[in-house]
Amino acid sequence: MTSLKQSLKFVALGLAAVAAAVGLSTALPQPTQAQTGLTIFGGVETEYRLNYLIDFNFPYSTNSRYYLNIMRTKLPRDVISLEIDYPDTFTEIGGRFNPNSIELRSGTWRGDSPIAVKAIDWIEDENRIEIIPEEPIPANTNLVVVMSDVRNPRRYGYHYFNLRMMYQGDVINQYVGTWPMEIAADSNQRR
Repeated sequence: MTSLKQSLKFVALGLAAVAAAVGLSTALPQPTQAQTGLTIFGGVETEYRLNYLIDFNFPYSTNSRYYLNIMRTKLPRDVISLEIDYPDTFTEIGGRFNPNSIELRSGTWRGDSPIAVKAIDWIEDENRIEIIPEEPIPANTNLVVVMSDVRNPRRYGYHYFNLRMMYQGDVINQYVGTWPMEIAADSNQRR
């Protein structure tokens, strides 16, 4: 058994060295910054993986719609703000958002009823979108962030969008999870 573990360890180290030599990323996504890249081992840990759905998921589509799902288990307390960050590569290869076409909905997948928002700010130079609801979102609510009129990047790729939320009574956003999005994949996508 020890021999098998050692062999697997050497194989993993060897593959990591090969990946490093050719410039591939072997790291897990960090909650402090969104990223893209090829992950040889791992990816987003199951407990942090968030579901999504994309309509009109074609390269350079100007009317893509992203449904970013947040399960109610991610809302143990009332939420007073959401922050989504995305990788530089999304905008470097032509991706764009329309902050006037972003909304919050309760429910799952495409969402049901809209949730009133006080402000939605797209802070382009920091690669993040801030959403502040009119009222705190109650704990144990299924949420969907709907981003309409998104311009997809020119070419296919995986883009890690990270979610942080500020809960009632907190003074700092907390990492909640990551949407490992397959964008510009020439299809409607449900993950």
